[in-house]
Amino acid sequence: MTTIHFVRHAHSPWVPNREAERPLSERGHEQAERVADNLSDEPIDVVVSSPFARARQTVRPTADRNGVELETDDGFRERQLTDGPVESIGETFESATERVWSDWSFAWPSGESNRDAKRRGLAAVERLRDRRSGETVVVGTHGNLLTLILHEYDERFDVEFWQEELTMPDIYEVTFPAEDEEVEITRRYGDSTVG
Repeated sequence: MTTIHFVRHAHSPWVPNREAERPLSERGHEQAERVADNLSDEPIDVVVSSPFARARQTVRPTADRNGVELETDDGFRERQLTDGPVESIGETFESATERVWSDWSFAWPSGESNRDAKRRGLAAVERLRDRRSGETVVVGTHGNLLTLILHEYDERFDVEFWQEELTMPDIYEVTFPAEDEEVEITRRYGDSTVG
């Protein structure tokens, strides 16, 4: 049995055109410590993260407390909606995301479709399961990609879940049991202080 704790990153201020470098806010750093507190009863074998700063910074305290290296996997980075601001394609963020969620094969210019982003995320999950079978893993990632990954195992994880239920940060524990058994998904933590 392999257990993966998917951690959506903590609070990070919006910085235009700096998606990969956006750091956590002061509140985000405090939230990252609470994530580590929440996972303190788990025997963590490895911590893997999106290469984006806010995801790495969110799971860094967990890696440090468990004395494990923080690895990165580009497969866990956030999905690219388009290249540059959505206003440049004549859309708002809301209308642009609505379009990709209503048609899973649609992609904006230089962006990823839901189907392609989901495929990338699931490939990263499979790499982890192959390398870390039977272990407990923490993965730092992003809300949209996390929703797409969880959707593979339970279709209730959809655009409404991403927009209305997922908090920043959040932890979903996914247990991959022996073959022919269903994957179990449990919400481990949700930060209700997000404003």
